[in-house]
Amino acid sequence: MSRPSADTTAATAASPPISGSVRRRHLFYISGFDPKGPAHYHRLFTEQAALAGAIGGYRIEVGGRRRASAHSAVWTLRHFTAPAPAEADVESVFEFLRWDDIVRTHWSRNPAVLAWQLVCTTLLYLRSGALWTMLKLAWPPVLALVAPFLLLIGLLLSLPTAWLLATWVATNAGSWWPGVLAGIGVLGGAAGLALWVERTMNVQWLLRSYAFTGLQGSRGVTALEDRLDHFGRRIVERMQSTPACDEVLIVAHSSGSIMATAALARALRLDPQLGARGPRLSLLTLGQWSPLLSSLPSAQRFRDELASVAAEPALDWVDVSAPPDGCCFALTDPVAAAGLPVPRPDHPRLLSPRFAELFSATRYAAIRRDRFRLHFQYLMAGERAGER
Repeated sequence: MSRPSADTTAATAASPPISGSVRRRHLFYISGFDPKGPAHYHRLFTEQAALAGAIGGYRIEVGGRRRASAHSAVWTLRHFTAPAPAEADVESVFEFLRWDDIVRTHWSRNPAVLAWQLVCTTLLYLRSGALWTMLKLAWPPVLALVAPFLLLIGLLLSLPTAWLLATWVATNAGSWWPGVLAGIGVLGGAAGLALWVERTMNVQWLLRSYAFTGLQGSRGVTALEDRLDHFGRRIVERMQSTPACDEVLIVAHSSGSIMATAALARALRLDPQLGARGPRLSLLTLGQWSPLLSSLPSAQRFRDELASVAAEPALDWVDVSAPPDGCCFALTDPVAAAGLPVPRPDHPRLLSPRFAELFSATRYAAIRRDRFRLHFQYLMAGERAGER
């Protein structure tokens, strides 16, 4: 496979660079820890498909959205290499596997609850050694996880600091007004720093994902396990019932890569011959967070599932991640990162999308300043086409 280009986005996950052997595809998509459901992603993919096509000189028709099962929605995608050919060269059924309802259940809006979850989760990762394990793999995502904890400690410390400074200034100035102003200055500076970090990194979103993964790897989430079982069955159903389909492709973004790995492992357990017969079986992970779960000593089930997916000879697995994206484990083999033997060399194949080549210097600098936006660039079109 060549280096991903501007269309390696979800417009793109929808129709990756064309292979002569793939004309019909069933694509499963699993989002990251996001309360937004298929309606949001259908709009996003429709918009980005149009932008990517205009840049790349091709066209993607996105069909209407409809319900496919209790936990999925589908729409069709037709990829045309030219603006107006008579026949599509690749046709895909895009199936959005839903766990957004589970995300919303764990999407607390209470700041006190969020702060408590942050403390408990960070202590879990410190006590278990998982934070140190992840730090040895890559420091940017660990910094992104630890920054909210340090920020919280800083905010708590700013309160007594402001009080002590205000008291000292008031005592030496012989008036309480200078002391009040000094205390307000300390608290204002701390609040300003917190606001800047929130705007830059979207701390609350990151914190919720962090806390949920910690819960998943320690005590478990029953509703999620049931949903992953459903995903596995759904994959088997599609593989066994679409003889005219050339490929079944599973695409996952961010922490959705964890869910995709687990779901695929369960599908392989239900049908060990999956991919050996019938449609080709492929996995594409974008901006993956797998070490966030696999580094927890208590997450043995996930490591076993990761090992089974890595060892599957019939699977084509490509992992795309960008080093500037501090909210993923960029160019890190999720199998080796879990301390597992690597049964197949270059599996998954690690690729960088090289986002910088897809934008002007000014636009790319603006995107890099917004970590949350950069983390979603995998699902969005660039300003110009990249290399094939």
